[in-house]
This record gives sequence, structure tokens and C-alpha cells, in this order.
Amino acid sequence: MRAWYIREQKHILGTSDYAEVDLFETTDKEHTASTRRKRELATSIAQQKYNDMIARRYFCQLAYTNFGESDWAVTFTYDHDHQPAPGDFDQVDRDWTNFTRRLKRFCKKTGREASKWMQVAEYSVVDEDGKVTGRHHHHVILQGNLTWQEIKDLWRDSTGRPMGLVKVEPIDLTCSSFERLTTYMTKARARIRRWRQSQGLQKPKTPRPNDTRWSRKRFDEAFALPDDREYWEKKYPGYTLRECEQHITGNNTKHLIVKLKKKPDTRRKNRRNQP
Repeated sequence: MRAWYIREQKHILGTSDYAEVDLFETTDKEHTASTRRKRELATSIAQQKYNDMIARRYFCQLAYTNFGESDWAVTFTYDHDHQPAPGDFDQVDRDWTNFTRRLKRFCKKTGREASKWMQVAEYSVVDEDGKVTGRHHHHVILQGNLTWQEIKDLWRDSTGRPMGLVKVEPIDLTCSSFERLTTYMTKARARIRRWRQSQGLQKPKTPRPNDTRWSRKRFDEAFALPDDREYWEKKYPGYTLRECEQHITGNNTKHLIVKLKKKPDTRRKNRRNQP
């Protein structure tokens, strides 16, 4: 592929303090494509080689867009009496569906908005040799409008008996990040069939791509300086560099993923507006 332009595609992750920027080579034909096609290209530029990476990245972007430090990271497990049989994926999925319905009814009853969530089921599977691997459980990012005790009480069967242990932890972005959390949630690819989400989650915003801000010379310069924090802070004022990933796509072209964190506002506030 002969590249004529360098495309900049920004990703605005809701109201969070994080943003991402894709920088990659594109052709004259792709430069004149429709806006919709340009945005699709931003998520599929490396699809031949990075399908799994792209899916995990979107999962992480969705988490950043909709959740924060006031929310919970939860693991739901099964006790011996409630553990579905190895390979019984349908029962595991039904258990989660029943929990979300119970959760919605509880929120309505207590006058709270329905909790937002993202869930990954990790299954117990049986391989070709009949060997059982893993135990069924659910990894969840859950809106923090319920207490940890209320969450535990809702993980029960139709008779009201607890179904297993529930581990509830606050999301602390000062010592970890959604990259770590979502990578952990999706770590066992062989035992994960799919992930689910509640209705109404806000999607990451992708403004109109820009094919003229970056020249070939400046892009090559940036590709050689992925860890230069000062360089990226000049390019994107108000943000500091978290990480810059370098990739060579299936078309043998360069691709940068720049991950940014918004700097704290250190401006002196007007005392007349203070409470």
C-alpha cells in the first residue's frame, strides 16, 4: 500500500480524563472516502493481524467511557451446589440474566436508576481428551449505586439461597487502570465465549478524522519518539502521555496508538465563586 496521507483519529472516552489518538498511514483513495468509511477504517486498520487486540481495546474504551472510581469491580463465583456442569454455557448465561433482572427490580424498588454493567463470563470447559479446565464465574464492572452488601445479597437462586462467593472491590485508577482490569477480565481467551453489557451504555466518541494535521516527516519523527512525554504534551496540550504503542499493520504500514491522560486543572479559582 502506497501511503499519501497520515490520518489522525481521536477517541473521546465519555467524561473521563482519558483520550486516545490513532495515527496511521492511509492512501489517496481512503483520504477521499466518506466520513463513515474513514471512521470504520480507524477501528479496522490492523484487523488482519490485530482482531483480538481491537476487540479488547474497544472493551476497554467502553469501560473508560461509562465507569470510574465510584464504581465496582466484581467477581461472582459458584459454590458446589450451584456450579453448573462443565461445558454448560447456557446455564451460566441464564444465571447472569436472572441476576440482571433481579438487579433491575431491586433498583426500581429502592428508587434508584438501573445499574450499568459490563460482564465477561469465564467458563469451565471440557477439551477433546475429556479434561475439565477452570470453573464457571463472572467478571463484572458494575455501577456504584449499590453497596457491596446489596450486591452480594442479590447473587442468589430462586429460593433465596446464596449461589457462591462475591468479591467486590472499588475501582482505583490511581494505582491501576481499566487496561489492567479489562485485560484481567478477558485473560482466558480459550474459556471466554463473549462479553455482555447493559443497555444504554455511552459509546466512545470518534470525531471527524483529520488527514492533514500530520506530515510524513512529523509522523516518522513521532514513530521514533514513542516514549517522549514532552513531545506528546506539545502535540496535545492539556494532556500528558500515559503510553504510546507502536504497530506494523498487516499492510506493512506504521500505526501509533497514543494514550493520554488529562492534566489536573492547576489554575487558581475565583474566590468569589467558592462555597
